[in-house]
Amino acid sequence: MHSRFLTFTLLALYGWAACAGERPIAESPRAVVEKRFALVGRYDDEGIAALYASAAIETSPAFCTERRGPAGALRTYSELFKSYPTITAHITSLIVEGERVAVQFVARVRNPDGSVAFESRLANFLIVRDGKITRDDTYFDPKGRPCS
Repeated sequence: MHSRFLTFTLLALYGWAACAGERPIAESPRAVVEKRFALVGRYDDEGIAALYASAAIETSPAFCTERRGPAGALRTYSELFKSYPTITAHITSLIVEGERVAVQFVARVRNPDGSVAFESRLANFLIVRDGKITRDDTYFDPKGRPCS
């Protein structure tokens, strides 16, 4: 009886190990989005870009046309960090439903003395599949400024 249990246990572990090597488990949509916000806090545009799928679509009132893939995300965040080197983003609400994530957050830019230069409330609606962002739609009030 004991040997049957040991044999079953070893076979189960062997099978699990073989399956585990086939495909890595993707991070949850919540984890991917939280990681993106953590990378924003470190101004890591390349790390953020790596979270986007090759066919990802990114939209924003700040863009005249949608941006695509990691290259589009890299452009977005490198331009953002260059224009606003003290920007921070603080999540105020995060809702996950399957692969869809809705995030409300406040972006703040500070003056050299630490005072707030300006802040803006934004919303992101994202789709995360297999651990990668496949769609990122950002909404905020551009206050009449044209897209670029």
